[in-house]
Amino acid sequence: MLPWAAGLALTLTCATALAQEATPATGTGTTDAAAPIEVQAIRVTGVGDHPREQIDPARLQALADARLRALGGGTVPAQLSFAQLQQIADTLTQAYRQAGFLVARAYLPVQTLGLDQVVEIRVVEGRVGKITVEGTRRYDDRLIASPALALQGQILRQQDLQSALLYTRDLPGVSATSVLKPGANPGETDVVIQASEERPLQVSVGASNYGTPSIGRYRAQLGVDWNNPLGLGDHLSASYAYALDPANTWQGSLAYQVPIAGVDGLSASASYTRSVVNLDNGAFAALDIQGPTQQSALGLDWKFVNSDAWRVQSWLHLVKESSRLQGLGVLLSKQKFDVAELGTSVRHDDRRLHAIDLLQLSVRGALDDDSPQTDYLYARHDRHFTVARLSYTRLQGLTATQRLQLRVNGQYSDDTLTPLEQFSLGGPTSVRAFPLGAALGDRGFDSGLEYQVDAPGFASAASPFGGRAWGQLLTASVFYDYGRVYPNGANRAVYDSVTTFEGAGVGLSFRLPDWHGLSFDLAAAKPTGTTKPSDGKDVRYWARFGLTF
Repeated sequence: MLPWAAGLALTLTCATALAQEATPATGTGTTDAAAPIEVQAIRVTGVGDHPREQIDPARLQALADARLRALGGGTVPAQLSFAQLQQIADTLTQAYRQAGFLVARAYLPVQTLGLDQVVEIRVVEGRVGKITVEGTRRYDDRLIASPALALQGQILRQQDLQSALLYTRDLPGVSATSVLKPGANPGETDVVIQASEERPLQVSVGASNYGTPSIGRYRAQLGVDWNNPLGLGDHLSASYAYALDPANTWQGSLAYQVPIAGVDGLSASASYTRSVVNLDNGAFAALDIQGPTQQSALGLDWKFVNSDAWRVQSWLHLVKESSRLQGLGVLLSKQKFDVAELGTSVRHDDRRLHAIDLLQLSVRGALDDDSPQTDYLYARHDRHFTVARLSYTRLQGLTATQRLQLRVNGQYSDDTLTPLEQFSLGGPTSVRAFPLGAALGDRGFDSGLEYQVDAPGFASAASPFGGRAWGQLLTASVFYDYGRVYPNGANRAVYDSVTTFEGAGVGLSFRLPDWHGLSFDLAAAKPTGTTKPSDGKDVRYWARFGLTF
């Protein structure tokens, strides 16, 4: 029996951002919040149905029932204090927190305990009120807030808010965080997006020896990136590379990308690349072979999954490719065709295993081929070719300063391809013990296994560069590369039936982000298999540096 004539009033003050109860009615009997009361059951109200997060009325009711029995020593009715009832409410709140509901809370509303001895625990799941933006300079607030606007009126989940912020951060030159504030209406929480913007214009310069003796051993590079030039969240980039020793090759490119309003992660892109080669040295000097290669593309890209753990993007690009080479005033080769490419990329950040996986798969097919039937340099290619390409990288953390990286790049086709579509083997991003593009094939792959360690033996020591730890600036590596290419059809008369490259080496990488993004990469690699480089080098060095202003 209850010791009070009119029951017991139970009250709890909720968080400011949640709904507030009306002033409790005065009970007719004496109440004592510290005294235990007899509770037959708990009734949980206000729970929505959220199957993705495994939150629904039945699950939350079962959780409350289990907690009631535990506090009652396994039997009901149970003698519980107000603090113990609050523990049951806290258990429900914790279930919501673990499911990603940022402001959901279970609480004890003002109530009079009836003869059925049932105590109500009410849940306010918390909905999004206003979305506001702070800190913008050149960007329109509506553009920054756009990914989060769909959350208004919805229950506030951590995953949804994180995804909206990630879409905002995809805008060029923008970083964003969020602050939650009490809303104007009961149960509402306002979201304030605090944005910061980088400089709209960045210029990068660099140099490398990522070339060959025929097209220039060294390259000087200049790049320009312009964030939000038209105020649409767009991005314009341009680059130019000039070859040295000999100075006979250059390449320029221009690319533009703009988000499409109304669909998060969807953007349209256009690009143009042109290079000109002049083989005026070595074995080809007498032929004076020269000519341009160009590529233009239009496309749609859609990042339709965007979370801390998973990012998935697909694209459809239409590409026009052409190349022309002439020597001694005679047209030796002309290739011109249209290609459609459909692809998907996936990034997975595995926090539990301290790893990052990157997977990319694409299929390219020729739509139209205007190449002449006669070609004096290359074998006749299939005019309606299909190519599948795969790229996979896994970066596995071992300790705080050590990592293991595995990469595999491959291409498969049953068709005879032109050099523009063939798989290239050798170079600083392939098998590093061999020259750039030392072997071509219609099918092929390259792979590498690399052990990386930050400033081995002195990672925690302070550097003279602003006192930053050496482990943040310097990385050493040991690697092994392996790759193969195979020709198809008419190309078998030109290339070996299989070409295998393999090699091992060491690398060093230095980064100084506080000083114009200074970067320097150095690698040395030695062939380890039976195939020897055509230029006879037993050890090959690759070097690159860059600055950003």
